[in-house]
Amino acid sequence: MLHPGKMLIKALASSAASPPAMPASFSGCEPPGPGPHASYIPNVMVHTHLGRTARFYQDLIREKIVLIHCMSIRDESSCSNLETVSRLQSLIGDDLGRKVFIYSITTDPEHDDAAALRRFAEKYKARDGWLFLTGEPADLMLLRARLFTHDGGQDCSMHLIRYGNESVGVWGGVSVTTGAESIAQRVSWITPGEVPSGPPTRGGPWPLSAEG
Repeated sequence: MLHPGKMLIKALASSAASPPAMPASFSGCEPPGPGPHASYIPNVMVHTHLGRTARFYQDLIREKIVLIHCMSIRDESSCSNLETVSRLQSLIGDDLGRKVFIYSITTDPEHDDAAALRRFAEKYKARDGWLFLTGEPADLMLLRARLFTHDGGQDCSMHLIRYGNESVGVWGGVSVTTGAESIAQRVSWITPGEVPSGPPTRGGPWPLSAEG
């Protein structure tokens, strides 16, 4: 269940009505499979630091709980932000790579190829479930425009972590300078809990009849 009383920003749903313009050199998307944001989140091809190719929406976003931010190996400020993301891994725990996935998208694909990103991922001890992504410059510009551009054209891709549960259409954003503990708490708000097996058990103190 979603955490009661927490009203998260449904950013993608509200901005889908007037999506940012597509770059002229955009290479094109594969038609995505069904999903609540299939018509808005680009299904561009990206390359992971592990040397694999993936469709952004179809393979990495659809029906997943995700955190997405932007970085560049040569940008010192984004490197300091990665320290926070690295600490976040331990707070997510076993859910990373199983329920929750982290994507770090380079803003400098001409220099940050898959091999460079793999070395960078090793530096930050990226676990399974945390992928560094590169691709065609125009495709990555489109991702940034759709995920990180506010009304009026302000690009906040280097300052914001976008998080969401795509299967239920709930999205929010948090400053990348926020502490790892606060970011982990926000992720917990959109992460369904485990359904207990077996008969229900009683909480609280023992009944009076059971007291000695």
